[in-house]
Amino acid sequence: MRRALPTLVAVAACAVLVASAVAFSSDTPTHRSLVEQVRDTLESRYYRELPSSVLGRPTVGGIIAALQDPYTEYLAPAEARELRRRVEGRYSGIGATVTPSRGGLVVTSAPPGPARAAGVRTGDLIVAIDGVAAAQLSSEEAIRAIVGTEGTLVSLGVRRKGGRLSFRIARADVVSSPVRASVVVYYGRRIGLLRVYRFTEGAAERLRRAAAELRAQGVTGYVLDLRSNPGGLLDEAVGVASMFLDGAVVTAIRGAHAPLRVLRADGGALHPQLPVVVVVNRYSASSSEIVAAALQENHRALVVGEPTFGKALVQAVEELEGGAALRLTAARYLTPSGRDISGAGITPDVLAVDDPSTLANEALPEALAVLPVP
Repeated sequence: MRRALPTLVAVAACAVLVASAVAFSSDTPTHRSLVEQVRDTLESRYYRELPSSVLGRPTVGGIIAALQDPYTEYLAPAEARELRRRVEGRYSGIGATVTPSRGGLVVTSAPPGPARAAGVRTGDLIVAIDGVAAAQLSSEEAIRAIVGTEGTLVSLGVRRKGGRLSFRIARADVVSSPVRASVVVYYGRRIGLLRVYRFTEGAAERLRRAAAELRAQGVTGYVLDLRSNPGGLLDEAVGVASMFLDGAVVTAIRGAHAPLRVLRADGGALHPQLPVVVVVNRYSASSSEIVAAALQENHRALVVGEPTFGKALVQAVEELEGGAALRLTAARYLTPSGRDISGAGITPDVLAVDDPSTLANEALPEALAVLPVP
């Protein structure tokens, strides 16, 4: 019997807290060989048609290598279990979010947790993990090297402002909140700040509750901060957009083996008129880009910040026999106007760039300045 969990959107920027966004499903045992399972799954689910020169390769590694798709990979049982935990917002690791960059992994956020306590900061470039050059690892390999059993140590080599630092960090069990909310007073106006760190399970409902509490405190507008948010569950992104859109198109997804599916806001907008500004940066990806584009193209919000990452792929995870899984690219997503933002990202209405080497929040004043008065 087939069991399908919610669809997720591919995380363009890999994260320690959330792996590439995926949808889990499984079948009853068929006792097919592993190669046959992988081949059949790709043939029926992959986002584009595949030639026999790819599917006919004799090994799983050979088939996946021939795809030339960094977001499709085989996951051993332990790796599949860890991916589930990260999707749920639970994992054992260091509590930092990273994204691939030339030479290693850039730390895009370091909220309170083991990494921050050890001295890791936003903007640091991780160049080595337990003595292995980060540039030699795939994004998922790097994530697996950083996460691990609670209480064990991981050594990181970090480059900061041209210098080299070393950290030994004890991994801890982390249950991270995907949302943070606060109030700021700007020229006498009370403005609600809504930060979404990742679109894990329950993020939209948490944000909905937080926004309602801020509204009860008299806020007259919201700044929705999606900076360095690497993405996550598609359903959660639609839920967040639905807070501000009343029945409008949020996104559409299509693949070689699935018809075009248009996803709309659920029609239950809590704040269909209250002013909103969305803040993004170069590390805002996938689900973050879906929300930003939906609010921008439906003329519901201005977007402030930098051009976003530009990853418009939807991924799925198919469970294989024995607890292993195949993570694969299953579709592309389009913005409400029908644009494919792969490689281009979302262009902000107002350019504002944060300096990762400072503690100042340079983009926030720009967002507050352009937030309309209701």
